[in-house]
Amino acid sequence: MSTKTSAAPTPAVPVGRLRLATVILRAGLRSQLANRADFAMAVANGVTYQITVVLFATVIFSRFPALDGWELGEILLVSSIRMVGHGLYMLFFGNLGLIPHLLREGRFDAFRTRPAPTLLQVFTYEAPVNALGDLVVAAVSLSVCLSLLDIEWSVGAVLFLILAMVCATVIELGLNLHIAALVLRFRGSESLFFWLDNTAGTFGNYPLSVFPTILQTVFTFGVPIAFAGYYPAAWLTGHTDTVPFSQALVYAFPLVALAVTALGLAAWRRGLAWYSRNG
Repeated sequence: MSTKTSAAPTPAVPVGRLRLATVILRAGLRSQLANRADFAMAVANGVTYQITVVLFATVIFSRFPALDGWELGEILLVSSIRMVGHGLYMLFFGNLGLIPHLLREGRFDAFRTRPAPTLLQVFTYEAPVNALGDLVVAAVSLSVCLSLLDIEWSVGAVLFLILAMVCATVIELGLNLHIAALVLRFRGSESLFFWLDNTAGTFGNYPLSVFPTILQTVFTFGVPIAFAGYYPAAWLTGHTDTVPFSQALVYAFPLVALAVTALGLAAWRRGLAWYSRNG
């Protein structure tokens, strides 16, 4: 007599966080593509802003042909590393800047009632299409500066450049996590995010050595935007002799990226815990 054994039900495979984020971002992108005029305007906005950054650097260089020994292509490398990092940050994490808006609209509280991590829901709230404009200009700027530079691009140098751009993204993420934590704690506005973006855009595109010692100190040890462009570019262009404090800093950007982001995540958790108790 034969017996029939029923197969045990296969447990549902949980959707990974990365896959969940991808699904949500695709849905957001499709939603934004539905209105092509808004999509085009958002991309144009990113392009316009980054073009003004490049044009300003070019105008400065036309008045001062050598900034502490740095030529145009070398200065463009500083700004290109930072702009690529900024574009990638905006593409994957730029919704952090929407936290004040989410708080005002009550949507942040809705995030906290869902099973997905709050930070992941912020990152995937909408598809930041203006980041595409940022990346287009950054790619063009990088192409132009590479054509102007007389650098022997070994495998090591190429990997160093790629690592520098990735770390620039991570550094910007870490700094914005600190600001997001402050916004949760003190109910701040978008002005703090604008301040960081403007500071990085104003001072992060030029050799650190052209600024006064106080600014060199701030942008190295306080708000370390110099590691998102200047320090790696100094090594790639052979300008380590102009590096303030210590030439070893040209290799420190991966450690700085990890430290800033780890501290930023810790600050975010504290800010979120405070908001949960008092929000």
